[in-house]
Amino acid sequence: MILALLCWALYEQLISQRRLDDVVREFRSGVAENGWNLVLVCILLMFANWGVEAFKWNLLINKLVHIRFRRAFQAVWTGVTLGLFTPNRVGEYGGRILYLPAGFRISGVVSSLVGSYATILATLYAGIIALMVFLRQQDLLGGPSFTIIVFLSVILLALLTLAYYYLYLVVDLLRNRRIMRRLVRYIEVLSFYSPADFTRIFLLSLLRYSVFSAQYLILLRLFGVHLQIGEGWTAVSVIFLAQTALPSFTVAELFTRGNISLYFLRYYTDNTGAILAASTSLWLLNLIFPAVAGYFFILRKNFFKTRNQ
Repeated sequence: MILALLCWALYEQLISQRRLDDVVREFRSGVAENGWNLVLVCILLMFANWGVEAFKWNLLINKLVHIRFRRAFQAVWTGVTLGLFTPNRVGEYGGRILYLPAGFRISGVVSSLVGSYATILATLYAGIIALMVFLRQQDLLGGPSFTIIVFLSVILLALLTLAYYYLYLVVDLLRNRRIMRRLVRYIEVLSFYSPADFTRIFLLSLLRYSVFSAQYLILLRLFGVHLQIGEGWTAVSVIFLAQTALPSFTVAELFTRGNISLYFLRYYTDNTGAILAASTSLWLLNLIFPAVAGYFFILRKNFFKTRNQ
C-alpha cells in the first residue's frame, strides 16, 4: 500500500502535470552553466539536513532509551515515508516510534513533539523577522500598522519561547488533576529535559533551518535565479513561514509550495520556470528521496516481533 501511494504521489505531482519535464529542462541548463558542483552541494546538504534532525531526535529519545545514531537516522527517514500521506506530516511520529521498544512509544511521541515545537519556533523566529524586513523593503505596510504587527510579533515569540522552556509544567498540571493522572507517566519525559537541553534542541533546529535555507538558495542559483544574500534569506524565510502556516498533505503540497514561492519571489525575479524547478527539486531532494529510502527500511525491518523476540 505504501509503495502504491508513493508511485501515485510521484505520478500525480510530477508526471501528470509535466513538472518533471520542466525540472529536467531547467536542470540541464543549470548544469551546463554552473557544472555539477552545485548539484553535489545540494545532495550533501540533504544528508546534512536530515542528519541534524536525526541527531536532534536522538538527543531527545536518549532521555528515554538509548539508541544509536544510525537507528535514529533510519527512524527519521521511515517517518518521512509514513508522513507523506498524513496532514502536516503527523505520520512521521508513527514512523519514528516504530524503532523504539513498545513500552516507550507513547512517550517517544511526546519527545518527538518537543523537537517539532523547536522546529516551528525556529521557523517563526526567522520567518517573522524576515517578514518585517520584506514588508519594509517592498513598502507593503507602514506607519502604525507596521508598528502594531511588530509589537504583536514580539509578544507572540516571547510567549511561545516561554511556553517552550516551561513545558515541564504540563506534567505538574496534569498530576494534580485526578482524571488526567493516567497520562502523566507518558508525558513525564517533559520533566527530563533541562533548560540547557531545550536550548540545545532549539539551536539544532536553527542549524537545520539554515541548512535547508542554504539548499534552497543554491537550487535557485543553479536554475538561474541570482539573488543577493540578504534578498535571498528574506524571500526564503518568508516562503518557509507561509508554508508552515498552511495545513497540507506532503503528497499534494508541491502545487502549494510552488505558488507560495512564485508569489514572494516575483518581487525579485520574473523567472517563473526556475522558481518552480527549484521548489520541485527541493521537494524531491528532502522529502521524496528520503521517503523512498525509508520505504526500503520498512521492508527490511520486522516491527511486529513476538513478545519473546
